[in-house]
Amino acid sequence: MKVFFEKREELAPGIWQYYFRPERPIDFVPGQYVDLHLIGVKDDPRGTSRTFTITSLPLDASMNFVVKHFGLQTPYKNALQNLCEGDSAHINDAMGDLVLPKSTDTPLVFVAGGIGIASYASMFKYLLTRKEERSIFFFYAMRTRNEQIFRDLTTAYPLQLKQIIFTPNRVSAQEIKATTPPDALIYLSGSQKFVEGLRADLEAQGTPREQIVFDYYDGYTEL
Repeated sequence: MKVFFEKREELAPGIWQYYFRPERPIDFVPGQYVDLHLIGVKDDPRGTSRTFTITSLPLDASMNFVVKHFGLQTPYKNALQNLCEGDSAHINDAMGDLVLPKSTDTPLVFVAGGIGIASYASMFKYLLTRKEERSIFFFYAMRTRNEQIFRDLTTAYPLQLKQIIFTPNRVSAQEIKATTPPDALIYLSGSQKFVEGLRADLEAQGTPREQIVFDYYDGYTEL
């Protein structure tokens, strides 16, 4: 599907939300992602596309996602940062299993590392729009306080627990297990190192593999 760039908005230093207008409504479930293909990207070893979690809702006029820009940019990131209003790109069909379960009674643990919180933005918006209260325990780890984003969503939603962790402190499997129900579904989103480390620790602490739902941001060593 073709999408058209509208604008970008800085949510925190170096963290931007991008807005694209799709040529028709996008069929997706909150928490899913798309591949965004840019025109004219050259000499990027990872190619002309990247995967982004959608932070808007299916019926919104714009499709949004979050990007973290670093000092040293890839050709893809340079092309993304240089988009002008009206420039076109392409997306594929939405994918991903990091979505809300059908049962509203299942306790949920949302664990975000850095901009991994973007994986939960659309879910929070969906629940707030529907006025649907679920039992959600939220852990948000980041390097500095200045990098905190989507604070309005996590403040507006009636969370069972909210833990904000800043470096050098770390969110641990032990803390998650000690403060959340044993039957909760545990969602992990962040860098590959962050997600795989926590997943292994949770399993070592006795969490069944089927209770862990995860997705990581490929290409980021830290988020």
